Amino acid sequence: MHAVLLERYRESVSLTAWAGSLQTAFMSLGAPLSSFVVDRFSCRTAVMLSGMLFTAGYLGTAFAPNIQTAIFTLGFVAGCGAGVGYTSSMVVIGFNFKRKRHLALGFVLSGMGAGLFALAPLMQLARDYYGSTGFFIIQAAMALNIIAFGATFFPSKLELHTQEMRRVCKKECHETQTKPTNVSTLYFKALLNKPVIFLSVGMFLNCFGSHIIYLHLPIYVVSKEFTQMQASFVVSLAGILAVVGRLITGFVANLNIIKDIWLYSGSLGIVAVGTIVYPHISSILAGHIIYSIIFGLFFGSCYVLMTSVNVHFVGINFVSAAIGVELFFGGIGAVSGPVFAGILVDIGGTYEQSITFAGISIFLAALLSALTVCFNAPFKYEDVTRIENVVPEPNEGVPLVIGNNHEDITSI
Repeated sequence: MHAVLLERYRESVSLTAWAGSLQTAFMSLGAPLSSFVVDRFSCRTAVMLSGMLFTAGYLGTAFAPNIQTAIFTLGFVAGCGAGVGYTSSMVVIGFNFKRKRHLALGFVLSGMGAGLFALAPLMQLARDYYGSTGFFIIQAAMALNIIAFGATFFPSKLELHTQEMRRVCKKECHETQTKPTNVSTLYFKALLNKPVIFLSVGMFLNCFGSHIIYLHLPIYVVSKEFTQMQASFVVSLAGILAVVGRLITGFVANLNIIKDIWLYSGSLGIVAVGTIVYPHISSILAGHIIYSIIFGLFFGSCYVLMTSVNVHFVGINFVSAAIGVELFFGGIGAVSGPVFAGILVDIGGTYEQSITFAGISIFLAALLSALTVCFNAPFKYEDVTRIENVVPEPNEGVPLVIGNNHEDITSI
């Protein structure tokens, strides 16, 4: 898309880059909006809204008269579509899968990598054959499929149950003088527990470092006197292995041999160590390939585990809000990381220094994530006990605490 916009409007690279950068950033920054739509309406509504925003954004870009308009339509409108859809597409898995939730999430998230791998060359053909306007019209037509698939996300029994709990909780809060009068207070309490804070700061550091790698990896390979084709191979290898890595993570997590939080922090730790070592083995092509394998296999693992980790700490009722907050912090890191790396290089720093700094940032993210094991008890808020009358007793098949060591719902 960046290349199409550059060719179409003939504006500066930095100005044109805002369109794609904003869309990428809003995938995470729009997560709170997604959480609001999910909690207020349903995952089905959120995903369908995502498709509508994508379609409107791409159609608007197809006929945008200047780059400023394209930045708004592609960066903001389509970016909001990315944000609304990304979080809800993960949360809906938690509402529909029980024993194989991790495997389902691994499969879903691996689809992103597979889509990039398969559709990139096809969209290049579309650009060459139909031009810039036809390119974005085809993108809009493809986005309509998101609406169609979203329409099939009928609320599960668990999702309907959590919606009912929120309604009862809100009613109880308004009727009781001694309790908070707004259900948003409960969200505030849920999201200020220490594990969610640690995970949010960790997601900021993770995205801060990983987006530095995204920015500098192909340039760094070329700077070590390798060809553009070899650099492209290194990046493509990481993308292909991201599909495999997320599937493997889902399968391993589904075995329940290792706690989810250890898999979460451990995968970040492996990426961090590999990134710190990477500059020391980058003089040979094998070193770049080894790092590409490590980065591809382990980088996306934390996203596969986000839902189950947050369910353990905040329960199923607030999992969408917790994920939304964490992805929001990740979005801030995604924007600020490349900016920091660019400034570092501009003032005389090296690509080795920026990549090493990225590794240290991801290592701190792994450390913060690991520290959440100190808060092992699932999050509880006192007002939930006031609505237990709508939840069957545990001996009726539904555990009151929905966490990492419990089955979610066996019957409702």
